[in-house]
Amino acid sequence: MADIRAQSLVTTERASLSDDLVSFGPDAPTILPGWGAQELLEHLIVREQRPDLALGVLVPVPAISQWAESERAKLRDLDWAEQVAKFRSGPQRFSPVRGLNRLMNTGEYFVHHEDLLRARPGWAPRDLGEPAERELWGIVRHMARALVHADVDLTLVSPLGGVRIPAKHPVGSIRVTGKPSELLLWAFGRDRVARVDVQGEPAAIEALNRGTRGV
Repeated sequence: MADIRAQSLVTTERASLSDDLVSFGPDAPTILPGWGAQELLEHLIVREQRPDLALGVLVPVPAISQWAESERAKLRDLDWAEQVAKFRSGPQRFSPVRGLNRLMNTGEYFVHHEDLLRARPGWAPRDLGEPAERELWGIVRHMARALVHADVDLTLVSPLGGVRIPAKHPVGSIRVTGKPSELLLWAFGRDRVARVDVQGEPAAIEALNRGTRGV
């Protein structure tokens, strides 16, 4: 597995996620309902290299849906190692994602890697090291307002600092404490596995549960 302390997080997460996908195989579970490793990898490839295939979902036209599904089937028919190699190679030369690799993909890769890892029996959080945690904390600070939508005043607290997300009409206040990596998972709605401490009055907790998190 790549050394997550020596390179940028987006680079090491792509490499280590690719390694684990090869090792675990297409039938490996994830924590996402209805998604195994096959569905996760397809999502990552389509997102970066074949965004046109998303038209099958976005445009309710039978001909487009059938074409998109046919193209996705061609991808799934490839050998598993070939599919992973497509993801490992990264965005293609003229992909708009290529120039935004770090901005778009650091949090995406980390969260989906944990989706895979934390579905394994006996999993434990990885020790990412301070540089990686700092990078993830920057993502939390910049994305939290876009990820968390609830009628509560929310404060996220990590060893590296805190960020407050006020609500227009708050029912109460919530304080969520954890490492930046765990807070990012929580903000993406991974309650099942995120190791955070959530504190607040019962009414505020109920309001938080009525809200949404993630994209």
